Amino acid sequence: MNCPYCSTSNLDNASICVNCGRSLSAGAPPPPPPSSSYAPPPSSYTPPGQTPGQQIPNYLWQSIVVTLCCCLPLGIVGIIFAAQVNDKLGRGDIAGAMESSRQAKMFCWIAFGLGLVLYILLALFYGAVIIAALNEAANNR
Repeated sequence: MNCPYCSTSNLDNASICVNCGRSLSAGAPPPPPPSSSYAPPPSSYTPPGQTPGQQIPNYLWQSIVVTLCCCLPLGIVGIIFAAQVNDKLGRGDIAGAMESSRQAKMFCWIAFGLGLVLYILLALFYGAVIIAALNEAANNR
């Protein structure tokens, strides 16, 4: 039996076309189109459990920069908290993600401040050493 809609050849005892899925009996309403379980994400993707427009920063790149340039131990702690933000968002734990974000930000700022103080102290120390060496060289003439 040929389908009246798409002309596909079907078995003689078939009631639905194997190609288009429509009924082969005359006068029967066509079946609904097959539903797809895949729904494409909207143009602006929002992680599960997060409201649209709500952004929770993870401070990952900032943590990496302060780890490399300022204070290694506190930067690593910042990286750990920053990595927890996306994990908690993926599980729908908004409050936990916000707390991890806050902790990552705090450790970034502490590491930056300690690194800045360390660089200032080193600059003062090297400046004092250079001035002492110049004074000694001037006294030896």
